[in-house]
Order: sequence, then structure tokens, then C-alpha cells
Amino acid sequence: MDERVQRRVQRYGWDKAAPLYEQYWARQLECAQDRLLALAELQAGDRVLDVACGTGLVTFRAADAVGPSGHVVATDISQAMVDSVRAAAAARGLMQVSAERHDAEDLALQGGAFDVALCAFGLMYVVDPIRALAEMHRLLRPAGRVSVAVWGARSECGWA
Repeated sequence: MDERVQRRVQRYGWDKAAPLYEQYWARQLECAQDRLLALAELQAGDRVLDVACGTGLVTFRAADAVGPSGHVVATDISQAMVDSVRAAAAARGLMQVSAERHDAEDLALQGGAFDVALCAFGLMYVVDPIRALAEMHRLLRPAGRVSVAVWGARSECGWA
């Protein structure tokens, strides 16, 4: 599939899924997200990047872990997902959360700015997962950490 078409399918598909995402997926993903966050070893004050954040299921748990002295930047290809995170962060009074629309392979953010990069169930949907991982690496400070969860082989994931 053409890269532009794949990105468009992803963006529009996740825009449509945003309003119902948590209703159908929050409980099913929780166990794997627990493991992802445990492996990330988040600390108070950490600066965290959440790539392919969806509605913020991991974003808000990371925000709780880093506290008000930390910061979580949530990114997603879907504007509807980003808008959902922004609204929920505002409703919860989480000043340490911001959300921006970015393609995982082209994160227009300052290099070396993050202690941790997270990606829960998004990496297998991007056009070039190696490029997305390179972007996460570029954005990490020295000795930064990455924690990623995927469903499995890309060919077995819907919308791939």
C-alpha cells in the first residue's frame, strides 16, 4: 500500500474510532499497559513522550507517575485522539499533560528532551516502525528509556 494512503487510512480510521475507543478497549488493554509502564520505570519529574497515545489511557497513568513536576507529551496521528486527550487533561486539571498531532515517524519535537518514550499498541500500525523507533531515540536524553507494546506480527494486526 502507498505510504500516503496508509497514513490517511490510519488517521481517518482512528478519528472515527476515538469516541468509542475506551468503551471497547480500556479494560482489555490494561494488563499490557501495566507491564509497559512497569518496564518504563517512570519517576517523579520525568519528561515522557507517549507516541500513538490514542485517547490517553497510558498518557494519564504516566502523568500520575511523573506528578506535577514532570511532563507528558502525548502524540497521535489522529486529531480526534489528540483532541480527546486535551479535553480529558483539562477536565482532570492535569497541567503536566500536553497533546499534539504528529506522525510517529516524523515527531517535530526537540531532540534530547525526554527521559522516557512510550508507545502502547501503535508501533505496528506505522508505515516504517524502524523510523518511528529512531525518532523516539532521537528525542531521548542520554540514558533515556523506551517501552513499547505491540500485538504481535504486523501482518496479524488490523489496519496494517
